[in-house]
Amino acid sequence: MTKILVVSDIHYPDRRDSLPIEIEESVSQVDLIMALGDFTVIKVLNYLNTFGKRVIAIQGNMDEKLIKNILPKTRIIEINNIHLGLYHGNGGPKGIEQRVKNIFGKKHLNAYIFGHSHIAVNKYIGDEFYFNPGTLSGAHKSFGILYIDFGNIWGKIINIK
Repeated sequence: MTKILVVSDIHYPDRRDSLPIEIEESVSQVDLIMALGDFTVIKVLNYLNTFGKRVIAIQGNMDEKLIKNILPKTRIIEINNIHLGLYHGNGGPKGIEQRVKNIFGKKHLNAYIFGHSHIAVNKYIGDEFYFNPGTLSGAHKSFGILYIDFGNIWGKIINIK
């Protein structure tokens, strides 16, 4: 089984003055880290890389130019026969799942992993899985853990006090 720490919308240092300790506590239990943009500054991406885990990252709309120059807007990856589309997101929360799916066109993907709305999502629509870990900044802070095993994918949202 592959276990993935998923973070999005960190917004450091513009909306928070430190990174949550829960991330450090969780990272030793995962195989890799997915970061879905809105780090704000490159320092956050560099911090995620210090854990010695593979980091799969995309840019967000609020990231500094340096981040936008080195990270793609979208990625498609395969883990244990599951095809995942990663995209930060756009627009308001209503209809975000369909907008995220539309970014990838007619490509058949098993899962869509996104952020942007600051609202956690962990659900299937038909046979497609949609996962948003929420935000590390704001009133309802959260991150996610994805599990991929034997061609199946599921997730867990971790709320931060």
